[in-house]
Amino acid sequence: MPHILFRVNAGASSGLGHLMRCLALAQAMVKNQFTPIFMLNDEGANIARSRQDWVGEVIVVSESQAGTQEIEKIAEYSRCHPVAAIVLDGYDFSSLYRQQLAQLGYPVICFDDMNNSGHLHANLIINGSGSAHQLKYEDNQPHAQLCIGEAYRVLRQEFCELTELPFAQRQYLTIMMGGSDPANLTLPLLQCLQNKGFSGKLKVITGAAYPFLDELNKFIRTSKLDIQHLHDCQQIAQSFLQTRLAISAAGGSQFELQATATPSCLLTVADNQVGATQVAVKQAWCITEDFSVIAKGNENSKMDENQKRTDVEDTIKSVLRLWGDDAALLKMHNQGLKSRDTNGAQRIIEKIQQLCSDEE
Repeated sequence: MPHILFRVNAGASSGLGHLMRCLALAQAMVKNQFTPIFMLNDEGANIARSRQDWVGEVIVVSESQAGTQEIEKIAEYSRCHPVAAIVLDGYDFSSLYRQQLAQLGYPVICFDDMNNSGHLHANLIINGSGSAHQLKYEDNQPHAQLCIGEAYRVLRQEFCELTELPFAQRQYLTIMMGGSDPANLTLPLLQCLQNKGFSGKLKVITGAAYPFLDELNKFIRTSKLDIQHLHDCQQIAQSFLQTRLAISAAGGSQFELQATATPSCLLTVADNQVGATQVAVKQAWCITEDFSVIAKGNENSKMDENQKRTDVEDTIKSVLRLWGDDAALLKMHNQGLKSRDTNGAQRIIEKIQQLCSDEE
């Protein structure tokens, strides 16, 4: 079977979002007779090997092989295997790197979020944000095929094969701040809920790269809150289907929340999350709070900590108002059902099949 080579990094600093959307595409590729191969950094490789839903061989690319040496490694692998295309995802790869990759002669497929990193040197560009059409890829990537907009969101297979639960049976307030929680918001949100006397069922989901596990576990052991903690959760769709309201980072997990029609409060912690989140709010299945200034700032500064406490307090006030409004939550759930689309990965596969066919 033809190989699709993925080059992506993951870890505490870069998060897990790039890796997870590549995994989602790889899972769809397996169903369509492609063989996915992943070239990952050390931390990303460890995360991949720990996952029960992982597909594809893992090849470690060390930091010492950056730049031209890394391109040579990709070229060597491609000469010895039936590589049909290369998928690139991440902010670590410069325009020069992408140019050198394109010069290998294989079709390059590039995940992108903001079209702000120079020429992508890609044959096909993927951006599943609802605001992607505003980024004018056709101006600086005139020869690339575009898989942009909500029709091209990639979701892991567990979100494409859902067994629905009636909304009335959902019980949990779920907190999930992404694979690494870079703004360190999980614990402050829980502390604020405790201070407010929240008495409902809580589910806290932390990712494999979450660096504050000891502090969180210490809080949970002494807290009066009813908390179920899932760390490095491998199958998350079922947890979302049990969720009445979620507080979530506004990264790729927002598309999974929409797929499960889960009413949500999305916290934006990076500029590349803003466009998609604005579209999601217009679809009326979620609300949003902006934490991007906190995420960019120095977490140790007194001003930033004071701002974080204020923003967390405002977020929990909004969440508790929603939690007590059954009609509003049901309306948000129904809007999620109406707006969701879980076929994006398959549409991309069809484009890739045509791209590979054209190159033969």
